[in-house]
Amino acid sequence: MKVSIITALLSTVAAVNVGIGGTKGGHHVENVLTSHGKVYDKFGNTDPYFYNDAIVDHFAHNVANKPEHWKQRFYYQDQFWGGEGFPVFLYIGGEGPQGAASEKLFMWELAEEKQALMISLEHRFYGESYPTSDMSVDNLAFLTSEQALADLARFIEYISSLSDSSSKHELANSDPPLSIKASLANSKWVSFGGSYPGNLATWLKLKYPASVSGTVGSSAPVAADYDFYRYAEVVGAALKYELIGGSDKCYEIVEEAVSSLHESVASTKPMGTSDFIPNSLKPCAPIESEFDLYAYESEIFGNFQGTVQYNMQSSAPTVSDVCAELTSSENSTPLEALASTVEKFYGSSSDSCVPSSWDDLMAGLLEVEFDGQSAMRQWIWQSCNEFGYFQTTQGGVHPFTSLTSCNINVAGKAMCEQAYDIEDYKGPQMSGDKSRYASTEMYGARSVQGANITMPNGNMDPWHSLSVVNETSQFYEPAEITSSETIVEIDGTAHCRDMYAADAFAPKFNDTGAIQWAHAKIRESVESYLADE
Repeated sequence: MKVSIITALLSTVAAVNVGIGGTKGGHHVENVLTSHGKVYDKFGNTDPYFYNDAIVDHFAHNVANKPEHWKQRFYYQDQFWGGEGFPVFLYIGGEGPQGAASEKLFMWELAEEKQALMISLEHRFYGESYPTSDMSVDNLAFLTSEQALADLARFIEYISSLSDSSSKHELANSDPPLSIKASLANSKWVSFGGSYPGNLATWLKLKYPASVSGTVGSSAPVAADYDFYRYAEVVGAALKYELIGGSDKCYEIVEEAVSSLHESVASTKPMGTSDFIPNSLKPCAPIESEFDLYAYESEIFGNFQGTVQYNMQSSAPTVSDVCAELTSSENSTPLEALASTVEKFYGSSSDSCVPSSWDDLMAGLLEVEFDGQSAMRQWIWQSCNEFGYFQTTQGGVHPFTSLTSCNINVAGKAMCEQAYDIEDYKGPQMSGDKSRYASTEMYGARSVQGANITMPNGNMDPWHSLSVVNETSQFYEPAEITSSETIVEIDGTAHCRDMYAADAFAPKFNDTGAIQWAHAKIRESVESYLADE
């Protein structure tokens, strides 16, 4: 079984498992939309460029100091672009390395229809976009959503700066040099992002309204939540939902199994040495503290997180697969059913074990050097500093309450204190010398007050509980929806499913009527943004 950091990495976890929330409960689209190294002619130019004039600190108070600059990676794909006056679609990068747009994106389909230029911009501190020499705590002070939004606005202004009508438009400050075939001065921009980049897409229209004509923020958890037990509530709801293969029996077996497992693990000293623990669920190392127990129990929880969050979006087991195995008559007890399911679907076997070392879990958070791929230290910093998003089990109604170590004092407080040498951490409301939840006081949380914003969500996505939803959701609050927003609630779908093309997962998973309906709504929104004067 892979180590999973429930509180970690959103944007791009290993293969399909990284993102807002950890290796198993993460949130990045890039891993699902991989081209597996194959380059298609219709991709156009997929070579990276670097914008050499990005600014380290957009909000430096001492204007007498010359701003420091850095290189920000971007991709420029013009195979569909109709030229002057035709739109630009901006694909916003998030908490992981950013690649060029893929034909598996619904945005790609829209770009072909609307003859749009596609540009992808990597987020500061991720991939190969390094504003500083390393990721020391002092340097991580420049890793905020405010700085990222200012990066986006500055980049849009930079790309749009060519306004003459010459046949060749050479972009200054691009490495390698980039020639644009026509002026972008009269082109309308529409931004797209999913999960945390969905937040950025939404907030870009809110904070820099002139930068883009409209935005599509998919599965965007715009409300910060330090103790995010709602995540577990949606995972539990998915295990019950018959439309996707869940059942009451599946839910009950999970609840009984994790309760039995916790009792067996915690009943001995040292913990985890009980003979009642099935071989495929035995801890890899002695469980000597609540922190080690968290490393172990978060791995168990993480398997269900990944299954629900990316249901029917990859080669990973689906809710239907997992529930069928759990409820099989071949399993005599719920604990044996859990062991069988873990062994069959999650890479563990009777002669392997479950990671159980807090020190191993923390190792990636302590690495301060850039390597072009890792995102764990950066994303957990953003979680500690601004958003929370720590996926816990000690609150709400769900089948994982027995996993008592997955509490905010371990998953949030201890992790933030140890990773970033923070004394007496109290949650993301403390940001520097300002007391605030970033997404509440700066952006309005779920009361987004902007124009031309579309927010799609799947009702089986655990992150939709922090997004703007309609009356079909248990998390609906009427005051949070304004006339400025188009809310698209998609039944039976998971994280960022609307971002994928209709046939992105065929033939294993065929498109549904709900997805077709959602795509029609998003297309209608984009067309209205491009038509606005």
